[in-house]
Amino acid sequence: MVKGTGKINDIVLLIMCYAFYLFFDVRGLFILIAVSVFSYMGGRLIYDCHRAGDRTKAGMFFGMFSAALIGLLCYFKYAARLPLPVGISFYTLMAISFLADCVRKEFDRFPGLMEVMIYVSFFPTILSGPITKAKDFIPQISSRIKLDKDRFTKAAWLIATGLFMKLCMADRLAVSVDRVYSTPNVYSGMTLFMTSVSYSLQLLFDFAGYSNMAVGAATLLGFDIPVNFNLPYMATNPSEFWNRWHISLSSWLKDYVYIPLGGNRKGKTRTYINILLVMIISGLWHGSTINFLIWGLLHGLGQMVHRALCGKRKDAKTSSGLRILSMIMNFLFVDLLWIPFRVSTPSAAWTVISRIFTLADGVSYYYVYTFIFGALLLIVQLIGARRSGGNDPLKPLPFDRLHNRVIFCILVIATAMFAYFGSGAFIYSGF
Repeated sequence: MVKGTGKINDIVLLIMCYAFYLFFDVRGLFILIAVSVFSYMGGRLIYDCHRAGDRTKAGMFFGMFSAALIGLLCYFKYAARLPLPVGISFYTLMAISFLADCVRKEFDRFPGLMEVMIYVSFFPTILSGPITKAKDFIPQISSRIKLDKDRFTKAAWLIATGLFMKLCMADRLAVSVDRVYSTPNVYSGMTLFMTSVSYSLQLLFDFAGYSNMAVGAATLLGFDIPVNFNLPYMATNPSEFWNRWHISLSSWLKDYVYIPLGGNRKGKTRTYINILLVMIISGLWHGSTINFLIWGLLHGLGQMVHRALCGKRKDAKTSSGLRILSMIMNFLFVDLLWIPFRVSTPSAAWTVISRIFTLADGVSYYYVYTFIFGALLLIVQLIGARRSGGNDPLKPLPFDRLHNRVIFCILVIATAMFAYFGSGAFIYSGF
């Protein structure tokens, strides 16, 4: 690399990040920059304390700066009567990751201000993640991988599949979900149940679609970001679900909350308390209403119950039939918990759930795309179970073969033909 080229590339990338953010939120740009500079200052103080051998003072600065960042996030989420700055839930966690990694001395050298600003504001992930860790991302800034045929192929497939999942699948499912949830008392219990399934699929395709596009864009820019979803509805228990769903958030909570609290190293009772605290924090991070607290609490209780009943048998071999039954039961558990996630009040959630369980009479409305997209997901899951050990089997197809290029063109044309543009916002960008 020519001397000075890297610096110029960093400046161009930072301008791209801020220009992208400016398109969505002019006011929030100043907050984003302030958080970046504030985090850099905190990291510098922590780093200098470590160099002086004062670990206690380094921990104190970490606590002070992290508390300030959490306070800022809580202010906008729970106190301010202002629109939530775009992406603040995501880049706040990344800023805290930077401070934590400074405390843990994860860097060979202290990152420069521009590197920290790029990390916090990286435009592919700023809206809805994935949440990258500072120790994994910042070293890549100075050693970006050159774009070659393989990386281009991977990025193209990720972006194309992400667009298809968002525009053709998630946004079409949103039509039925919005219609039914606007007046749930009108519809039958079976319709409400099928709509809850529609929302489960919509949420997956919406968020996984964005994550695919984000990872694809990062790949084009020379960065490697881990996948954020791995067929989460194949999970056989609540804990496995969180290892497959929003993997970057689960990993962040594990590394920076669960393990520092003691993880599972301090006895069964403490482990249960830690699990519950982590899931409550996850619920509060997702939203400011009581419904998100209930959602997080119930997910935590689900993990506790599973661990209490099945923890000792987690390594035992299970039959295919039992795995399928566990998969179905876990999906129903997750599906029902998406109801308080979707509606605005506990009473609204109770209305939907009670009408489902009592098979209440009402208008029947079954959306054909729920069955089509549900069947497509089921096929992918079956292929994954047979060929990939339960992992996502959708891999980029090399463009050096004609039939692979034809498949890619069909995907792009299908996206253009069947895209629905009535619901453009990403669900997770509002958190």
